[in-house]
Amino acid sequence: TVSVLYCSFRSPTHSIPQVTMALRFAAAAFTGLALGGASYATRVEAKRNDQEVGYSTPWNPAAPDNRAAYGVATDDINLDVKREMEEARRLERLYEAPGDKDKKRPNGALSFKFQPFKLGEIINLTEETAIFRFLMPSIDDEFRLEPCSTLQAQKREGAMMIEQLQRMYTPVTPNGTKGYFDILVKKQPQGRMTEHLWAMKPGDSLNFRVVLHKLKYYPNVYENIGMIGTGTGITPLLQVLRHALTIKDDKTNFSLLFANPSDHRVLLKGTLDELAKFSNGRFKPYYTVDRIVGPEPWQGFIGLIDEKKIRATMPPPGKKNILLVCGSDQLMNSVCGVPFAVMKPWSSGHSLQPAAAHGAGNVGDEVGGILGAMGYQSEHVYRF
Repeated sequence: TVSVLYCSFRSPTHSIPQVTMALRFAAAAFTGLALGGASYATRVEAKRNDQEVGYSTPWNPAAPDNRAAYGVATDDINLDVKREMEEARRLERLYEAPGDKDKKRPNGALSFKFQPFKLGEIINLTEETAIFRFLMPSIDDEFRLEPCSTLQAQKREGAMMIEQLQRMYTPVTPNGTKGYFDILVKKQPQGRMTEHLWAMKPGDSLNFRVVLHKLKYYPNVYENIGMIGTGTGITPLLQVLRHALTIKDDKTNFSLLFANPSDHRVLLKGTLDELAKFSNGRFKPYYTVDRIVGPEPWQGFIGLIDEKKIRATMPPPGKKNILLVCGSDQLMNSVCGVPFAVMKPWSSGHSLQPAAAHGAGNVGDEVGGILGAMGYQSEHVYRF
């Protein structure tokens, strides 16, 4: 069920009645599988969040029928849930126990089964954002993660699956790094997973496993790839950039529109500028901030992501262009039109998450928000 970049995830049919989609979300939340085990309390809390002001919107590429979600020809929710359970079991069977030395793993010390990794140190970037460095079992273990894949953190709070806290984090560590991997985390108010992370001390352990997105990068499939992100949403976008810009024969061009609170709090700006410097013109980053606090002249936009900024930085809708979007619930709602209630199970850290990550915003076909109003359709946007 992994899609290549030219045919990102979509629902199996193009015309899904709103009632059917509503039943999908309700039934998936009830079962606690397809939408991450969202509880009634979580949905009520998400409904309250619907009153918040949104951010900005994008859209998502259509897959041919044989690559449609879960490979089924209908939108029957029972098939979705059943397939989700089968996928979780299949991933667990891919590898033997962590101590099996004879089984070669494509991700080195990382695997599709949850394993504990010790926290080495915490590097504070701002008062609410930090890098958490987790140690590999051996100092000689290399960090390797396929582009468009991520890590899922897990904290067990009980015997039942619904009692396990889970959250997706895309490491900011370059492939080939030995001995550790880093995740960039923003502390969320009342976020159970981030509260746990901030309470950890060096030497404490947290479970991680590899999770594949229904997206795969291949060079020269697109002429232009636009990226829209906010805050820690930069991590999967950075992962794609690092991989693509090292491919000598790849002529794909990239542009990034990255929103942050202020000119002194642009996450990983040095890393992004360095990538642009050595990209031979293939990568152009653009920054927008809510406010200017430093005395130095600001070379970028000011204010929230809007249609004007998107038109100035992103490729227009087209068969050879695609947008990748990742960020806060507010960004996904305002830019892509993803409902807060859909995002909440993925972003809150309050619940179990799916075994195969396709991004909450890709559950439906239609693109709303700013991008929808600009004419982008689902085949042009992938929402992490």
